[in-house]
Amino acid sequence: MASKVSGIKINESLHEINLGRVKVFLIKTPDNRLILVDTGMQSTPSAIVKYINSIGNSITDLKLIILTHAHIDHFGGAYYLQKLSGAHLAINENGMKYVNGEAGLLLPVARGSKSLSTKIMALAFPFILKFSKPHFVKPDMTLKEGIFPKDFGVKARILETPGHTKDSISIYLEDSKVVIVGDLLFGSPSKLVSPKFFEDYIALINSVKKVRDLSPDLICVSHGKDHNASDISI
Repeated sequence: MASKVSGIKINESLHEINLGRVKVFLIKTPDNRLILVDTGMQSTPSAIVKYINSIGNSITDLKLIILTHAHIDHFGGAYYLQKLSGAHLAINENGMKYVNGEAGLLLPVARGSKSLSTKIMALAFPFILKFSKPHFVKPDMTLKEGIFPKDFGVKARILETPGHTKDSISIYLEDSKVVIVGDLLFGSPSKLVSPKFFEDYIALINSVKKVRDLSPDLICVSHGKDHNASDISI
């Protein structure tokens, strides 16, 4: 497992952990429990544990893992982290069959992309993932529109934001006006743009509008740089 870790404290209750190719987010509740948003790849749990330790917590403080969608770079580390922590695991019902192995892995789709490199990458994914041998997981909680898992003391809402995938969700942290959007948007150095991979562009546009209409102070993305809502360029 990877040991390199870097992270930043976004505010008193939210941390961002950079795992290299993907970022995950850590929410600290008022009573010092932890909620992890996404888990990176199979190789990254040790880096997440290391960061948790660096902020004065331990892996046993992790009580809930939320998956923004069922791509392997977002649920790959879930098996190990859930095993270490005993945390609840939650995903939108449309992603359940992919993370529990019932339907195999959910592959990124480059539908509508004009980029040759993106199309080639999409074609290569099945061969790359064939050798990844992921540990599938069994979520015990289902994420639905407007409802954040109870009993965690966090003022937040789940937003169903399909487009990148059918099961994609975002999390609106109401007190800080931050939205964690997974792969709904990609953060370039200067703006927020469409992800390279998406299943339904019309659904993506509508989901971005849902996020924009909240007028959040910050939009946190899994890939690239976080931005405020005025930097959305889509």
